[in-house]
Amino acid sequence: MIESIRIVGVASYGQEVQALDGLTKFNFIYGANGCGKTTISRVIDNPTRYPSCHVGWKSGVPLQAMVYNRDFVARNFGPSAELKGIFTLGEKNVENVAKIAALKQESGSCSGRISSLRETLEGLDGLGGKRKELADLEAWFQETCWAQKKRFFAESGGRAS
Repeated sequence: MIESIRIVGVASYGQEVQALDGLTKFNFIYGANGCGKTTISRVIDNPTRYPSCHVGWKSGVPLQAMVYNRDFVARNFGPSAELKGIFTLGEKNVENVAKIAALKQESGSCSGRISSLRETLEGLDGLGGKRKELADLEAWFQETCWAQKKRFFAESGGRAS
């Protein structure tokens, strides 16, 4: 259980130590916007980030603090851009949703590249492109080979060697 909190030189707190003493099992901290409520929750959540502050634990034994503030919400709840009204729960799921979005974007980029390569291969109408060039070259090659073979037979008097 937290018994006291000392905050100094963080966010809206000045260089004079501000103390919350005599804390009990349940405590309510309320106040106007900008008065330091979120800062208190951040110090409790991660005191090592705030070396000028101190969280005093009963018997000097710190417990794992479970702090529900806007930082927790940002880490653990995320809206899905693809599925309106769907939210993910948990830091890992928020990361996974971000990875999925990045992979979808990469997939779209690959799809564009595939379309471009398909157009090069098959032409705009699906009847041209590199495949047509290859078919035309094969036909030319066969015709050239047959023409040379015919000329060879004609010159040799029809005898195979």
